[in-house]
Amino acid sequence: MDNQSEKRARILWDYLRLHQLLEKSDVIIGLGCHDLRVAERSAALFLEGWAPWLLFTGYLGKQTAGVWTRREADVFLEVALRMGVPRRNILLETEATNTGENICFSHRVLKENNIPASRVILVQQPFMERRVYATFLRQWPEQVELTHAIVTSPQMDISAYPHPTVGTASDLISYMLGVVERIRDYPQKGFQVEQELTHSVLSAYHWFLQAGYRAK
Repeated sequence: MDNQSEKRARILWDYLRLHQLLEKSDVIIGLGCHDLRVAERSAALFLEGWAPWLLFTGYLGKQTAGVWTRREADVFLEVALRMGVPRRNILLETEATNTGENICFSHRVLKENNIPASRVILVQQPFMERRVYATFLRQWPEQVELTHAIVTSPQMDISAYPHPTVGTASDLISYMLGVVERIRDYPQKGFQVEQELTHSVLSAYHWFLQAGYRAK
């Protein structure tokens, strides 16, 4: 990225991340995607003792359909087992194809297994933190005020995100543009709670569109 692109990309990156502090919880929920670092972060949090249960959710979604041949939750499971998480502490949800379903279907799996979920840690890619939190507040099937949710992600700077398995810096910009659009549009569809889009974020968003980038 040139300096102008990087400056505006960081505006989007910083807005989309929440930097919430971790707290001891009932379960860590790793939301499926094409970035195995999300599985690694989820497993690491379990091994650090932040929660006694680890749940992976995901069938095949926008990023993995047509690319992966195995369900996201199954791929994430392998990562966690390799890192030393006991299989008996891992739950799988293998039907979700989008973020809303990740939230709703994970709740169902926890209920079916009689696992309390008054405190949950949600793990996704860094640029998805704000959207995941907004989705949780709208889609969690119980009274959301009775559940304390924390969203986190692999701890990295924007410069560390590009990787052969997830895409280039240009791909990242397109992903972030797509998230901004969903934050703008999804509350009206009932998918998320409203989030303020600041002037600087909207300015960066329109700058990238004018520069030829397209939202993914």
